Amino acid sequence: MELRQLKYFVRIVELGSISRASRDLYIAQPALSSQIANLEDELGVRLLSRSVRGVTPTSAGESLYLHAQAVLRQVARLRHEVTGHDASPGGPVSLGIPTSAANVLAQPLIAATQERFPDVKLQIVESLSGHLAELVGNGRLEMGLLFDNPTVGQASSASDKRSRDAHSDRIPLLDEELFVLSAPGDAPGKGGTITSLEASRLRFVLPGSKNITRQLVDGAFSAMGLQLDVMAELDSLSTIQSIVSRGLGATILSLSSVSGPDALSALSALSVSDMTLRRRMSLCVSDIVALSAATEGVIALIRELTRTLVLDGRWPGAVLVDDQTPPSH
Repeated sequence: MELRQLKYFVRIVELGSISRASRDLYIAQPALSSQIANLEDELGVRLLSRSVRGVTPTSAGESLYLHAQAVLRQVARLRHEVTGHDASPGGPVSLGIPTSAANVLAQPLIAATQERFPDVKLQIVESLSGHLAELVGNGRLEMGLLFDNPTVGQASSASDKRSRDAHSDRIPLLDEELFVLSAPGDAPGKGGTITSLEASRLRFVLPGSKNITRQLVDGAFSAMGLQLDVMAELDSLSTIQSIVSRGLGATILSLSSVSGPDALSALSALSVSDMTLRRRMSLCVSDIVALSAATEGVIALIRELTRTLVLDGRWPGAVLVDDQTPPSH
């Protein structure tokens, strides 16, 4: 088994096509197919299922894909750390960020990484929290910022207390309140709050049922014996924001979900007075391979930045897990 075969195999799986991988890798398609055939012969298993739509990995191929990614990432780190032994930490570091967290954290994280670790190449994937959890769990990402219910399976006392998942380690960072967001005047709340009963009478545009935040919201209202009137489901935060700002419906999201200059000032944000609507953001780190110095540095940087952003009031609606008092504004 050769490293180049692993590289070829990973690229084929990522692109779902041998012909596309051939063009991407600048390798003739017959030669590429031959390399994969040799790899299958050596391992004694079929790695790819071929159809008119392209190729997909078999169960054995999925396993190889997982480990091949880890091997290639380790080789890249090895090359950097050996050739630049006396240099600052460097090499690729992969990170998944949900869109709402990216609205607040991505820019300062990239800026701080460039300043402190100029040889680190951040590889950021922006997606839904549930999808990112899968990518971290199977080793495709080294770490991801994930949302879940702060009352389920999480530590509530200190931000450095960790919990274990399959193939990953969770570090709780902060809790975010979820607000009823609407166009000004569309919701009946008073003094910045609204009751759950009042909220249930609104028409909502919410993320789909597989979304962690949506599940938390549905569970909280169901526990009160209430059901929300959901007129549309969307997984695009920007589209939800656009619909709500035009007065076509309300939503329930974190304040970090809203993006754009002065966007929050154009919306009404009401806290639900008779229920706790919060989600926890944790840093989930893959334990499939050993962490490089660069990855450890980025982990420390994320923890530092999230703390600073909350304490400075630049992460609206958030409190640190080890300090459940609202930040000063």
